[in-house]
Amino acid sequence: MDHGATLLTIFVAYMAAIIGGEIAMRLKMPSVVGQIFGGIVVGKSMLGWVGGEPNSIVYDLGELGAAFLLFSVGLETPFEKIGKVGKEAMVVAILGVIFPFVIGFAWAHFSGFPNNQAAFVAAAFIATSAGITAKVLQELGVIDRTYSQVILGAAVIDDVLAMLVLTIVSALSTGQGVNILSIAIVIVQSLGFIVLMATFGRRFARKNSRMLDKPMSPLSIWSLSIALCIGVAVLANKLGLAAIIGAFLVGTVLAETDYKEWIHEKVIDLNEFIVPFFFISAGLNVDIMAFNNFGAIGNLLLVSVLAIAGKYVGAWLGAKENRKVVGMGMVPRGEVGIIVAGLGFQFKVIGKDIYSLLVGMSLLTSVVAAPILKWFVRDDKVSAIPSDSA
Repeated sequence: MDHGATLLTIFVAYMAAIIGGEIAMRLKMPSVVGQIFGGIVVGKSMLGWVGGEPNSIVYDLGELGAAFLLFSVGLETPFEKIGKVGKEAMVVAILGVIFPFVIGFAWAHFSGFPNNQAAFVAAAFIATSAGITAKVLQELGVIDRTYSQVILGAAVIDDVLAMLVLTIVSALSTGQGVNILSIAIVIVQSLGFIVLMATFGRRFARKNSRMLDKPMSPLSIWSLSIALCIGVAVLANKLGLAAIIGAFLVGTVLAETDYKEWIHEKVIDLNEFIVPFFFISAGLNVDIMAFNNFGAIGNLLLVSVLAIAGKYVGAWLGAKENRKVVGMGMVPRGEVGIIVAGLGFQFKVIGKDIYSLLVGMSLLTSVVAAPILKWFVRDDKVSAIPSDSA
C-alpha cells in the first residue's frame, strides 16, 4: 500500500469538501450542496483526482461520516421525543413510500421500460437520505423541533419499508419470485431491532451510566461511545437496515444518559473532519457524460421533478403541522437512492443509462431539496414570531 498516495487522496477530497462547503455557505446555501459538488469536481467526471468506488478510502470514510452524523443527531433526539410523534411519523413514512413508488413505476412503464426495470426505478424513488436532511436541520439549529422529530422518525420507518420493497423488487427482478418467509424475516429483524433498542437499550443505558462516573481514563466514555456507534451500525446493517439507522438509535439511547452533552461535544468535533467525506463520496461517481445531450438532460429533470413531487406530496399529506418542512425534509434520496440503483446495475436488471439516470436523480433531489428546506425552515421561524400589537 502506498501510504503517501492514500494520504494525498484524503487531503484532496477533504480540501474539495472544505472549499465547496465554504463557497456554498457564502452563496447562502447549505454546506452539503457545495460538498457534493466538490466531489463531482475532483471525481471521475471532471478532474479524476479521487476515486469513489466501494472499499476505497474516501468511500469508507464517507460511510463512517454518515454513521457519526446520525449518531450526533440521535444524541439530540431522545426516544421520548420520537415517541410523541410516532403515529404522525408512521403516516408520513407510509404515504411517502406509496406516492413516489406509484409515480416512479408509472413513469418507467409509460416510458417503455420492462416491469422489472420499472420496479427498480420505483424503488429508487422511495428512498430517503436521513443524513442530508439531518445535516441541514443541525446547521439551522432546529434539530430539536417537533417537525424534525417527525422527519427523523419517518426516516427510520421509511428505511424499514424501503428494505421490504427492495427485497420484493430484487426477488421479482432476478426471477426468484417472492419468498414470503424472507419478507417476514426482514420485518421481524428490522422491527425487533428497533423495539429492542427503544426498550432494553434505554433501560440498560439509564441503569448503567453511573458505572462510568469514575472511569479508568477520562476518554473511556468517549471510546465506549464510538465502539457502540460503530458496533450497532454494523449490527443494523447485518439485520437489513441501513447502518446509519443503527448509529442514530445508539445516539437516541445515549441521549437519555448523564453524559449526553459531553459525548455530543466530542462527536461534533470529530464530525468536523469525518462527515464531509460522506457528502464528497456522493458526488464522486457522477458520470456527467451520461447527460451530454438534451434528451438525457430532459429525462433527468423530469425524473427528478417526479421524484421530488411524489415524496413531497406523500409526506405533506401525512404531516399534521409544518407540512412543507416535513415534505421537503423527506425529499433527498442521496446515497440511499444510489445504493438501490447500484443493486439494479449489479443484478444486470438495469443498464448504465438507467443507472446514471437514477444516480443523477438521487443527487439532484438532494442538491435541490437542501436549500429549499433551509428556506422553508427559516420561513417557519419568521412566521412563528408573533407580530407586535400596539
